[in-house]
Amino acid sequence: MSKLWFTADLHLGHGNIIKYCDRPYLSDAERARASDDRRARWSVSADTVCRHDDALIDTINTRVGEEDTLWVLGDFSLSPLEEAAAYRSRIHCRNVNLVRGNHDLPSYDSLFQRVIDQGMIKHQGQKIWLNHYPMRSWDKAFHGTWHLYGHVHGRLAEEDEANSRLLVRDVGVDATNFEPVSFSELVEYMAPRVKVFRLWKESLSEQ
Repeated sequence: MSKLWFTADLHLGHGNIIKYCDRPYLSDAERARASDDRRARWSVSADTVCRHDDALIDTINTRVGEEDTLWVLGDFSLSPLEEAAAYRSRIHCRNVNLVRGNHDLPSYDSLFQRVIDQGMIKHQGQKIWLNHYPMRSWDKAFHGTWHLYGHVHGRLAEEDEANSRLLVRDVGVDATNFEPVSFSELVEYMAPRVKVFRLWKESLSEQ
């Protein structure tokens, strides 16, 4: 039986993101250099970019089946179309969809089964609002719709944790141990949040 998966912020071919976000693919020398200033004007090596790209794609291929469906919630790559197409061809999953991010070129549309700026999907009765950018209110949020996002590279983790009634999840690789997240894993993640959300909603009706 096919499965549904989500990821975001792969940034394939983007060397700077590896040092900006302290992704675990830097060489020892690069890591030491990045510890002084991640935004300094120096470039990671081609070997590091290759190691980063290979690891992310290999992880997708290990977890996501060929007949599964994978949604990439933006920032697939930061490369010209020809290079982005080569990255896409290395992903074995046939059904890969894109939510456009700020780094995705319009020409990338040809690489994916379905491309949207944002929108609602429904799986096993659960509505899910997809956007590259994090939102604090979205379509049908008051009715239990989930919201999945990327873009912020894990920087809202503490805020999301603190507001446990928000049915949200950052599915960017920096927030998910560099792995795609399955729908079943999201069900487990959302379960305690759904309880808090329902109690909050019931409290409003009692006022």
